[in-house]
Amino acid sequence: MDSHVVSATGQSGGLWLMWNDEVDLSIISSSHHLILANGICKPTNQNYKLVCIYGDPNHQRTTEIWEEVHNFVLASPYIHTFYMGDLNNIMHVNEKYGPGQANFNRIQNFCCLVKECGLFYLGYSGPAYTWTNKRFATNPTFQRLDVV
Repeated sequence: MDSHVVSATGQSGGLWLMWNDEVDLSIISSSHHLILANGICKPTNQNYKLVCIYGDPNHQRTTEIWEEVHNFVLASPYIHTFYMGDLNNIMHVNEKYGPGQANFNRIQNFCCLVKECGLFYLGYSGPAYTWTNKRFATNPTFQRLDVV
């Protein structure tokens, strides 16, 4: 068993990737928001790319994060890429409830990035919203953040 850890900053972020002996994984790059790796499944000798994401909840570095992912994926477009993590974004205006409207430009940019990087939606079953600001008595906001 092996692992790679990106420590949280305070109560924000943190990524921990673990793998077993059936996988040969090479970490290409890691930061507060990303782990990018090349992998080989030893039993099948199949190459793949792995993207582990903790999306920027403040949306200060979202474009920069996705540019890095986009460049990593397109460097070898014929190798399968697996994504996992918390994207900290919504894809539709109806995925937000609360004061203020959803940022349509952010949603549109995020949907374009998802398409360009070849992600597709596997579906979701569960609560309507997966995140809240926990301000239930004043101005509660609820969002169903997209997770891969």
